Amino acid sequence: MKMTREYLATYTYLESEIKRLRRRIKYYDNNPLTSEYGIVKGSLKQHPYTECHFVVSGANVKSNEEREKMVRQLLIDLKGNEQLFEDMKLEIECFLEKLGSDQVEIKQILYYRYVERKSYEEIGLELSYDGSTIQRKIDKYINSMKLLE
Repeated sequence: MKMTREYLATYTYLESEIKRLRRRIKYYDNNPLTSEYGIVKGSLKQHPYTECHFVVSGANVKSNEEREKMVRQLLIDLKGNEQLFEDMKLEIECFLEKLGSDQVEIKQILYYRYVERKSYEEIGLELSYDGSTIQRKIDKYINSMKLLE
């Protein structure tokens, strides 16, 4: 496996997609479907010309079925994306294990960034650099990988 910018971008996007799906599922869990109701005007048989207001309500069955179907699909998508994310993470770990002893620093930086999911600033604090230096080191390494292809 080659560590490409596109691969890492897909991996990062997948993480944000998993968070988005979890947010949507949580929203549906926390906001159950309520029944619909309304007020209608009418009259009673005893007083046919006197206006009365009636409250009518009922469950919206079609909306509930559609909602349950959508939640099921979200759960399927979430499970698939989580599995793909973990597979990609494992591939990244395997790639990093194959790096030589002369590449210890970049190996550690990439591990922090893509396996532990630390920010550039967090990695910089850990390794006594600033965040922009960490980003440049990653970019330089990925660009050098591109040259080797």
